[in-house]
Amino acid sequence: MKICLTGFTGTGKSTLARRLAAHYGLDYVSGGNVLKKLIGGEEALSDPGWWEREGGKRAMELRKQDPSFDRRVDEELIRLAMERGDVVLDSWTMAYLLEADDKVAIFLKADLGVRAERVAKRDGTSVEEAKVAILRKDAETKKIYLSLYGFRLGEDLSPFNLVLDTTRLSADETFDVVRRFIDYWFNVRLGRGDLNDKEE
Repeated sequence: MKICLTGFTGTGKSTLARRLAAHYGLDYVSGGNVLKKLIGGEEALSDPGWWEREGGKRAMELRKQDPSFDRRVDEELIRLAMERGDVVLDSWTMAYLLEADDKVAIFLKADLGVRAERVAKRDGTSVEEAKVAILRKDAETKKIYLSLYGFRLGEDLSPFNLVLDTTRLSADETFDVVRRFIDYWFNVRLGRGDLNDKEE
């Protein structure tokens, strides 16, 4: 059971991924955290808004100059997914790159204004500052993956089994919709029987 969650900053992806991991008793692996630690070290891991600040800007420049950073992260995520078997992957790439029969891929989207409000609240910045940071990060990330792998992040949604707009959904509502879909996917589509829920 491999759950791949993808979505741009402020869509609720990481919050949902952690909650799903707790609910199903699965390991949680964040591609963003693996990359953040690789470039920024342990200190960067303690800052949820690191990618939108100066450290994240420098990291983006490094990624554009040297694609090996992203390749190393993706290779590590694939290794962990195959090694652990059952896992929740919080990643922009695994829906596109991970080949597995027991995979479900979910894409979260939301209006830019709502995303900016969420990020501003999280990071203690203004909505306008958050919006500028989000737009820059979105554009640069899309370019990196198009150059590296040839897919258009957020535009090519063909790898996804569910695309959900979280603009008007709370975190609880988003979790409920996605949980129900995952239960359906693995019980009905893949015929795995009752899932072993272990919600904390």
